[in-house]
Amino acid sequence: MLDRLIEHSWNGERFVGKISISHIHEENPTSLLSMMPLVLGDMLPKEISDKLVAVLERDFLTENGLATEMPKSQHYNPDGYWRGPIWAPSTYLLVDGLRKGGYTELAETVAKRYCDMSCLKAKGNYENFDALTGKGWRAPGYTWSASVYMLLRGEYDK
Repeated sequence: MLDRLIEHSWNGERFVGKISISHIHEENPTSLLSMMPLVLGDMLPKEISDKLVAVLERDFLTENGLATEMPKSQHYNPDGYWRGPIWAPSTYLLVDGLRKGGYTELAETVAKRYCDMSCLKAKGNYENFDALTGKGWRAPGYTWSASVYMLLRGEYDK
């Protein structure tokens, strides 16, 4: 399946989502979804992981964690649901994949930024968070945000 994923969706620089049958796709996607194969950790070939990590750090990593849309993108919206805010589930999955892939320093950076944002800036476990300001959006008592906070604090707070 991994070989098929790479053959079908890897464009040499990042993963792209192709429309069925036509295979039309955006050559340079601006969504964090194109980075999600990093959850495979050390199963992903190192040369692919290295390229994805470079894009992740350059285009998605903010002072608060990983934005779901590149903040410089024309599609970015701080309250755009999956077009900008930071979400706990995608954060945890990527931190875990980065750690398993050998990018431990970056995994720890993302974990720390998420925890600091949740605890110090938003002061709560919101559904999602503004990637640039750290403000909490929607409901302030989301269990997935609380769970991710507790897991990351337990794994990375030394």
